[in-house]
Amino acid sequence: MVDHKRDDMTVVPIPSSETEAEHRRVRSSNDLDQKLEREGKRSRHNEGYDEAADGKTQSKLENVIDED
Repeated sequence: MVDHKRDDMTVVPIPSSETEAEHRRVRSSNDLDQKLEREGKRSRHNEGYDEAADGKTQSKLENVIDED
């Protein structure tokens, strides 16, 4: 049995809050981070990302108070 209802459907993109300008800004930032990494330099923006992704960092909490 053929489903004719599907032929009448319109495909729409998934909504995104990211604008084209934001996409370019993020892409430019990523390009700079990769350039610094190739040069053996660390970018302040990326600091800690690799360790966090690998699960190598632990949270450093100070003055934790239990407020019941």
